[in-house]
Amino acid sequence: MKPRTPKSFAAALTKIMAALSNERCAEIVGRSDSLIRKWADPDHASLPTLHQAIALDIIYAKEGHGNPPILDVYEDILNDTLDARDGDIVDILMSTLSVQGVVGDLSEAIKAALDPTGPGGADITPRERQTILQILDRLEDQTDLIEDAIEDDEEKP
Repeated sequence: MKPRTPKSFAAALTKIMAALSNERCAEIVGRSDSLIRKWADPDHASLPTLHQAIALDIIYAKEGHGNPPILDVYEDILNDTLDARDGDIVDILMSTLSVQGVVGDLSEAIKAALDPTGPGGADITPRERQTILQILDRLEDQTDLIEDAIEDDEEKP
């Protein structure tokens, strides 16, 4: 298997294929198994359409495999690009609203993990633990943005 660069669409697609199988991914998007493998090849130029990527991410997440990998890569690319902007002010209000959304995701994940009818009963499974930790990372990223914005505002005359 070829090495995949983290934060790449090829790595995200490989992760989805490992969880769902090549054949299932092909069925979800209505394309051939060989095309699905090409999407996961970092040396191949083809990629899924936005609708195909969303369909794969939705099934992956709905079946409890964790956060949608393609969305995570897309968010990372956007965040890296936005973080690289010099002198742009972070909107504190929007960042605060984002925190509330992430806290909602965290609450839902914890509630589901502790649900006695869930996969691990009232105990948190390794997959649920991973999901909760990923959400906590997102929460930390959002609070860091607010902290940076407040510190930047403090430095102004």
